[in-house]
Amino acid sequence: MAVDLADRLGPTLRHLAGIESGGHAGDARQRLIGILEELAAELPEDLGTAFAAALALREDVRFRFLDERMQWLADRMQRDARTARRRADEAIRLVEAAATAPAVKLREYEDWHLTRLRALLQLDRAEPFAIEERTVVAAADLTEIIIATSIPAPDGERAEARSAELSVLYGGTLIRSTWPTASYFRYAIRLPRPLRRGESHDFGISITTPRDQPLNPRYAIQPLRRCDEFDLRIRFGAAGPARAVWRIAGLPRGMVDDFADPEALVRPDAVGDVHLRYEHLKTGLVYGARWSTPA
Repeated sequence: MAVDLADRLGPTLRHLAGIESGGHAGDARQRLIGILEELAAELPEDLGTAFAAALALREDVRFRFLDERMQWLADRMQRDARTARRRADEAIRLVEAAATAPAVKLREYEDWHLTRLRALLQLDRAEPFAIEERTVVAAADLTEIIIATSIPAPDGERAEARSAELSVLYGGTLIRSTWPTASYFRYAIRLPRPLRRGESHDFGISITTPRDQPLNPRYAIQPLRRCDEFDLRIRFGAAGPARAVWRIAGLPRGMVDDFADPEALVRPDAVGDVHLRYEHLKTGLVYGARWSTPA
């Protein structure tokens, strides 16, 4: 990765990803990957895969040369390499249009920010259950909030689309949800009343995951907009098996799945809870917790 990556990017991508000129190349790379993945998630699943292959966003397709990535895509599509290249070009054009069109340019990342995200994950239940409470501040007139989230599956396993159940607990009404991929979904909440610039609003949602759905042992966020505070509680349960739990405090995304730094270990309390809190999160980096599972 070129050390001058930040200076080689155009202004739109730099702004969307929160990359400053002269910043650390590794940090800039992770922020860039994060925003590209977010933009790609707007595409239909086949085009999203083509986009990820073209730019080597996926771990399983990070070949050095484009021809190798296009052959991987062709094999996956069961088409020839020329067709795969056309699909990749189409996906890139759509993402470019979405990122630069005057009507929507930067809107999603400028219309509001988080002053607080408070999350409770309960793993001592038959079905994993999470409550997420957000305090948002409008930077423009708002009538709805759009949130993106994912339930990542372990390597080689895929969650079934629409298998998680999402409910709005307070502060709005769920008006739509989409699943661009089997593990990534977006939902829109209509607010009880329009918010004006500078006004704040609280809302809460719950997510229930079926007990037989495979999950990666982590709970984390990768903010792509300003986030002032992330307060996370995880209940493993006093009767649950012993686990190692690691604090994730602003890591590049590629480090998270196998992160096991002894200095980042945290111990659940007497009732099996872990409480972590982060302030002034950096966009594009990952915050939360990872834990080991019983052998």
